[in-house]
Amino acid sequence: MKKLYKIGLFFSILFFCLLGIAVRGEGTSKQIINVPQLSGDYDTLLADNSDRGLRLELNMDVRTGKSLWGDSNITAAQQLENAMKKYNTDKPQLAQVYLYLTGYKDKPLDDAAIENMNKYFDLLAKKGIKAVLRFAYIWDDSNVLAQEPKTNQVVSHIDQLAPWISKHRNQITVLQAGFIGTWGEWDSGARSRMNEKQILTTLLDKTPKDLQIQVRYLNIKNNNIEKNSENWNRAGYHDDFLIGVPHGWNTAGSNPNSADWKQMTEESKNLLIDGEMIWGSANATYVSGDGINGLLMAKRLAEQHFTSLSITHNYTEGGKDKPYSMVNWQSEFVNQRVLEKNGLPYQPEWFIDQNGNNIPRSLFEYIKQYLGYRIAVESGSYNIKNNQLNVSLKMKNYGFAAPLALDGVYVVLLDENNHQTAQKEFVSKDKLQSMQDVEQTISFSSSELKKASKIAVHLKNRQKDKLGNRLSNDITFENGFNILVNNIKGL
Repeated sequence: MKKLYKIGLFFSILFFCLLGIAVRGEGTSKQIINVPQLSGDYDTLLADNSDRGLRLELNMDVRTGKSLWGDSNITAAQQLENAMKKYNTDKPQLAQVYLYLTGYKDKPLDDAAIENMNKYFDLLAKKGIKAVLRFAYIWDDSNVLAQEPKTNQVVSHIDQLAPWISKHRNQITVLQAGFIGTWGEWDSGARSRMNEKQILTTLLDKTPKDLQIQVRYLNIKNNNIEKNSENWNRAGYHDDFLIGVPHGWNTAGSNPNSADWKQMTEESKNLLIDGEMIWGSANATYVSGDGINGLLMAKRLAEQHFTSLSITHNYTEGGKDKPYSMVNWQSEFVNQRVLEKNGLPYQPEWFIDQNGNNIPRSLFEYIKQYLGYRIAVESGSYNIKNNQLNVSLKMKNYGFAAPLALDGVYVVLLDENNHQTAQKEFVSKDKLQSMQDVEQTISFSSSELKKASKIAVHLKNRQKDKLGNRLSNDITFENGFNILVNNIKGL
């Protein structure tokens, strides 16, 4: 009996050993990826992320290369330098750029105008600033008709500008419809004098199809673009009259229960939305108290998925003696309970430092940090089976808006020197909606595993000097890659 028992035991052990060899031969067991969240005391690392956040406001007369209004005695390049210095601590990565064609309202653009624009955009690229771009003619609202072109001249200029826009596409986050009215803002008087449908259609037809175009009012889109056309989903919005509460000059009007408001709110999930508040000097006319209510502004920005907001309006334009709304918000604090009560998104770790201590947070910080996207990997794992690498990740976007202006969101393989060896799209950008868990498994074939040793996420942007953007995770970030795994087991 003992002999039979030993023989049986021997064959049992042999069977399980062979089974183990067979299983290991197929690949590796599931490997958990450690993805700690970024603690609140390190969130400044996200300040360089492109295509989102607080933005500058800049302008240039393309005929002279100079700025306008109070900066008319300096070049547009110097205005840019001054603005970056003024807002250095806020680190804006975007600028609304007005290019005024006033000097060409009745003639074609010449080589000097094109060269001035080229030099300016080369400087933006050097500074790492992307443009929310608007062309306009009328800058002096006291002398409108003398600066206003005819429709055929606008169309001719769009034809001229089309190759230039394509050339600088990677430096443009979004293009605003512009051209019509004072500051290119499509006021009703100017719209009545121009063929707005012809102008908007030409702009949509002549510019890159992957470039969204923002309109000032909802009815501009509804009246001039066919809903079943490919251009419908390219037309986003810029609301240039934000005061915290609804107003008739808002993009979708003043009634949050209206069909227009609901249309903008629903469409904004898949469109780039930009905004600006009124100037601080107008607070007494349009809002009561000390200025615009920061919590109401945060709710509006989140509801309609704003990607960007002007830092020039209602902040420090009055000087040290006249602090406006955004200055006030810096001493108005929020916590998790307030945000949850108001249905506002946030990343829990944002309130905690690396030692587990609470961090006090202001409304200003909240809006600055959560405009646009704020993406984190929540969990992950990988295995190798049948010579195929399978990477499973769960991501969440804690920001107000999907990362629609990025080139894409990718899972990539890197070699030992952090050079990319393979790339697969994680999901399309529009899937990363605010506060949605997005899970996906990405597979790489055996041929794609050659030279690979690391797994990373690439939030890829279009700027040649900025290779990628950071996840809101406490992980290695090199060469624009968020490195999840430094040594793939089983290769």
